[in-house]
Amino acid sequence: MSKFNYSKALARLQEISTLLEGEIEDINQLSALVKESAKLLKQCKQQLKDTAAEIDQTLDKLD
Repeated sequence: MSKFNYSKALARLQEISTLLEGEIEDINQLSALVKESAKLLKQCKQQLKDTAAEIDQTLDKLD
């Protein structure tokens, strides 16, 4: 399993956004892009939560 890369996920989300702004005639492609976006957004959200928790722990150790 490859390690999640937040920057690459954001770049892919931008690519998908551009594709969705265009004319997609294939409903299967549209569905696949929406599913991929949802998965990437979920992973990004989790990464942000994990990072916030790590920062909080680090700052708590300073007290």
